[in-house]
Amino acid sequence: MNVYLSESGEQLPTDVVIRWVSRSDLTPIPRNLEFTVKLIDGVEKRLKKGTTVWAGRENLAYTIVHTAKAPPLGEVQGKSQQQAMNVIALLASCAPLANPLARAVIMSNTSFSAVLRACGASMRIGSDFAVPRFSCFRGVQPSYSVATVLQEEGAALVLVNGLLKVMRLTDIAKQKPVDDIGQVDASAKIESEMLELQNIPSFYSVDDTGAIVTGQMGESRVIHYMPRGDARQLRNASCVLVRGNTVDSQQCQQIQAGNVLTVGGQNLVVITAAHAASQKTGAMESYSRLWLGSVVNAT
Repeated sequence: MNVYLSESGEQLPTDVVIRWVSRSDLTPIPRNLEFTVKLIDGVEKRLKKGTTVWAGRENLAYTIVHTAKAPPLGEVQGKSQQQAMNVIALLASCAPLANPLARAVIMSNTSFSAVLRACGASMRIGSDFAVPRFSCFRGVQPSYSVATVLQEEGAALVLVNGLLKVMRLTDIAKQKPVDDIGQVDASAKIESEMLELQNIPSFYSVDDTGAIVTGQMGESRVIHYMPRGDARQLRNASCVLVRGNTVDSQQCQQIQAGNVLTVGGQNLVVITAAHAASQKTGAMESYSRLWLGSVVNAT
């Protein structure tokens, strides 16, 4: 993967980049980028906090939110001792969702895209839905409140060809698999009904008449109260993606969060995809790690 210092294509020299990791997630900030560079040829000045860089197959803009200079590498080039710097950048159009709000955002009977704009995000939404209520107080990162709204819809943000789409988790899981990675499941795997019963709650609320409204209450699991939630939201909130498998593979940047893969005959959703490369004895070694899961309803 190449990192560009301008949208017109000024590339960060590949011999300066020691390692990079590009992550794709089903979160309110669906892309982030991390890379380590050698501090030569004025690189540090070009990669200051708040600077925009471009990277990835979709050539998306990322805002640098963190830099950290490492101890000297113990190498000398010319008269200067070599040093490296780690850089973390978030998808520029969604990066404001990670910053505490300067003023509260309280909205009702609005659209999800309007909520994102009010919280500072600027990316265009390809699919939208109505939001009955939204609140995020001053000093709180809006990403948490945005994630809550998505949970109440049983949905996730998926970035496809540079465009954000809101997709229901059940619809994501029904997609056609983009790849089959083997008839035998050789992935790292977690299975624990006990953890599911503890971490995936059933929800209840109280309606305008004072009557108790419940969501999925079939099993003995933890129960949480959702203020002013209706029956649909209560059911949706217990529909979640549960991570169960982790797969390491050769680099496969074409696979992103929201894709479906077939593993050992079972279709699984890519929850997080991390694609990376690092310098090893003068050559770049590339690889990918995929975190996979399936949709679980608290029935």
